[in-house]
Amino acid sequence: MAHILIVDDEDKIRHLLSMMLERKGHATTEAINGCDAFEKLKSESFDMVFSDIRMPEMDGKALIQQMRKANIYTPVVFITAFATVDSAVDLMRHGAADYITKPFDEDKILMAVQRTLKLSSLIAENQAMKQQLKRADEQHTLVYRSREMKNIVALAQSVAVMDTTVLITGESGTGKELISRYVHTQSQRNGTRFVPVNCAAISANLVESELFGYEKGAFTGAGKIQKGKFEYANQGTLFLDEIGDLPLESQAKILRALQEKKFQRVGGNQEISVDVRVICATNRNLEKMVNAHQFRQDLFFRINVFPIEVPPLRQRRDDIIPLAAHFLKKLGMGQTFELTQGACQRLMAYPWPGNVRELANVMERAIILAQQSGKITPDILSFLQVHPSGKNNNTLIKLPPNGIHLQQVQLSLVKQALKTAGNNQTAAAKLLGLSRAKFRVLLKNIEDNKEPEEEGCQQ
Repeated sequence: MAHILIVDDEDKIRHLLSMMLERKGHATTEAINGCDAFEKLKSESFDMVFSDIRMPEMDGKALIQQMRKANIYTPVVFITAFATVDSAVDLMRHGAADYITKPFDEDKILMAVQRTLKLSSLIAENQAMKQQLKRADEQHTLVYRSREMKNIVALAQSVAVMDTTVLITGESGTGKELISRYVHTQSQRNGTRFVPVNCAAISANLVESELFGYEKGAFTGAGKIQKGKFEYANQGTLFLDEIGDLPLESQAKILRALQEKKFQRVGGNQEISVDVRVICATNRNLEKMVNAHQFRQDLFFRINVFPIEVPPLRQRRDDIIPLAAHFLKKLGMGQTFELTQGACQRLMAYPWPGNVRELANVMERAIILAQQSGKITPDILSFLQVHPSGKNNNTLIKLPPNGIHLQQVQLSLVKQALKTAGNNQTAAAKLLGLSRAKFRVLLKNIEDNKEPEEEGCQQ
């Protein structure tokens, strides 16, 4: 049953409406004019409003204007003594959900309630979806400081205004889905569905039914029509993550759906048209897969219209500390955690093979270990072992034809190691595969080896 606000300056009208509605199980609240009603609407939740138009202090039209300004979208049914086509149009233009004329009977009132409550349910559902989208946006915030990520965000903003297919590449855990969501929120499709699909998580024999749906009786267990992800994402954005893991036999159907914006459900013959913006992502080298006949060349050309390559975290180290601080705030459940300078140095010295996803997991573990002190220290992060890299550090530097100045190369490497390690000499030495004593010998040739402290770190 509904909670209904009745607004009228005549006592007998309010009482009559209340009696009619309460007999049908509805709860009612009365207001003597628009001002009184507005105060009640700000403090209570109602499913609908019955309001007279002409009232002292604030009439019905002024009430609905104030409601819209306050983002109160409860549907309003106006009560009017005389209605013409022009006056009805005027009422609807002011935002009325419906209107009834005096004198009214119980059947008219109940019919108006039935129609309006359906609208109220749709409004509530729409508001819930908006809140859900808002929470999703807040949960998937882009945090960055590095020049590399600023360039990526600029590319995403450029392509967002178009419906161009985007291919986002990069190592696992770099934030490819975050970039795809950012493109969606910056586009005209913002406010519609963003539908992520992990192609690697779908078994080969279910890919088509998952993406395109199926008809009743299409296979054993198909007891009803089921919409696929393409159909579910209509008017919105479909994110095909790990598209490189799609089986070859499914890629042809994907290609046709992208080109024609049409497809058939499994077991069906009807062409279904959709309006979907498609963003793809992969951590695999699709060009090599095309050459190895593991990925269709025509599909690669179709999805590679606007490529965006997200660099690994080790190539955008300026983002490490801001991201760490972000995860501490996000995962701290209201508790404040201090990231010490030594902890920052350890974070900067670590190579992050798992990228941003690994950093998030590390900070979650650190929060658990630092519950008592509230401080993230190097000891808390002792599980992060910084070892000299294996085969990559053993790769010889190719000597240029004109030769090099060995001392300058050494000094450059020392400076880079210090910056990466946050001026921690022990960590910098490990990055170069040296003992701390040998590293200190190299430091004698550097006049100024101090770098600015990273923001977010405490002494």
